[in-house]
Amino acid sequence: MKHRFALVAVLIIALSSLAGGLMGNSSVDQTAHGDFYSTLTEVLEVVQRDYVRSVGTDHLIYSAIKGMLRSLDPHSGFYDPKEFARLKEEQRSRYCGVGAAVRPLTGEGGRVVVVEPPAAGSPAARHGMRAGDVITHIEGVPIDSLSFDEVVNRRLRGLPGTWVNLTVERPGVFNPLHFRIERDEIPIVTVPYAFEIRPGVGYIKIDHFSESTAIELKKKLADLNAGALSGLILDLRNNLGGLLSQAIDVADLFLARGKLVVSTRGRTQASARFYRAPSGEKSRVPLVVLMNRQSASASEVVAGALQDHDRALIVGETSFGKGLVQSVYSLGNNTGMALTTARYYTPSGRLIQRDYSGSSTEYYFGSRKAGDGKPHDIKQTDSGRKVLGGGGITPDVVEPTLEPNRFQAVVISKRVFFEYSRRLTSGQVPAGHEFKLPLPVEESGVRIEKDPKSLPRPEITTAVLEDFREFLRSRRIDFTENDIKENTSFIERHIKQEVYTYFFGRQEGFKIAVSADNQLNKALEVLPQARLLMSTGRIGPRVGLPGADRFR
Repeated sequence: MKHRFALVAVLIIALSSLAGGLMGNSSVDQTAHGDFYSTLTEVLEVVQRDYVRSVGTDHLIYSAIKGMLRSLDPHSGFYDPKEFARLKEEQRSRYCGVGAAVRPLTGEGGRVVVVEPPAAGSPAARHGMRAGDVITHIEGVPIDSLSFDEVVNRRLRGLPGTWVNLTVERPGVFNPLHFRIERDEIPIVTVPYAFEIRPGVGYIKIDHFSESTAIELKKKLADLNAGALSGLILDLRNNLGGLLSQAIDVADLFLARGKLVVSTRGRTQASARFYRAPSGEKSRVPLVVLMNRQSASASEVVAGALQDHDRALIVGETSFGKGLVQSVYSLGNNTGMALTTARYYTPSGRLIQRDYSGSSTEYYFGSRKAGDGKPHDIKQTDSGRKVLGGGGITPDVVEPTLEPNRFQAVVISKRVFFEYSRRLTSGQVPAGHEFKLPLPVEESGVRIEKDPKSLPRPEITTAVLEDFREFLRSRRIDFTENDIKENTSFIERHIKQEVYTYFFGRQEGFKIAVSADNQLNKALEVLPQARLLMSTGRIGPRVGLPGADRFR
């Protein structure tokens, strides 16, 4: 035990020495801090000896380090081995597993259901798994009592080349199915959706920025033949950021060579850096960028650069305002640390980071609106348009996210559409036989799986809506006939989204979901202004929020 605590003390001293070096000091005064290390070791010994239950030393020391870094700012942090491995996975855009997208069948854990057709070439697809399959056992052991994290990250994922045995229940098939699947590296898709939202207008969604993002985006632009489009909508909503290098490469696709993308400034001289578009514009197309309150970090870098250079019209809500630069360090015991070393500034000199001097609750969940920037944060774009800084990226066209009404909030929170779509696709609704997933057929003794993508696209009928009412009653969900009437299109859209995801994959389900997206529809509405902006640097008649130009 004494030896273990000595190692812990050495770890803390080494970490403190590293932090001192990062802050510009050649060393940490060990004499001045000797009492601290002695106190910390003493506290660890007392907790291990007298606390009401046994607590691992690793947990205690990791918590102490996390508390130390959390006291600096909201985004400096420590990663234990599991967290650090996951971070590196996300940055590499790959993980090792079976390649099936799953979600809990009920609640937060236990059995999981495959929610879309596995990607072509993935281990799950090669072995015949399909949307709607419910995994009940892994290695012959029931998973009903396991958490979702345990099922996915500790049972389904694993080293490439290793095997996993799955027991699966399939709708319409009486006996359980058994799959022995070899795990492999699976790409994490960061640009999941790209399609023409209307003839000649492209739509691309970027979920986050990792090592493959710019390459994925280039491919999607090529697939859409972006040079021939009359407009493009780039959706960065709910994009929490990622790698700065990828934000620069993404901005480079739309900016002229040498244009400043972002600059950083910090305490040390080395932290002052300027990042410019390295190779120049590849897609000369009118551009609208969608942002909301969950757009942060690298997504704000991209949006800020495109806005400052009059290259894109920003539509939606003021973004999160995360403009602190984290340098990631690998530490001992497979742990890591993200330490804030600088701040991000847009090309016009706007500070992206907003104030974090209040509580964590206020910082993460407080209201943000257009005009949050301070008067001294007013800057100008290349053409002289006024823009706000110091509180995220403020949109040119403000379009708030529509909040669900009471009925919508209830059925969404209770996962009603997910569960009802499984009822439809398993053939339990006589009036909805066209929604049933096709069963395999036998031809000359060979089992043939019919591709759901070859099926006609089913529509919601009056009979299906009536069955949906009965389903709500069976779930003891209170509703009135007026709730159904006022939300009929909402109900039809959400049922179709889940079913189309099962049948045709995530993108087809997503297309149904965004058909009534008010922010996306606003982006389509103002595309002519984006064309004007690209050619003249102006966006037509304006009205002013305090200190900033805004499109009427």
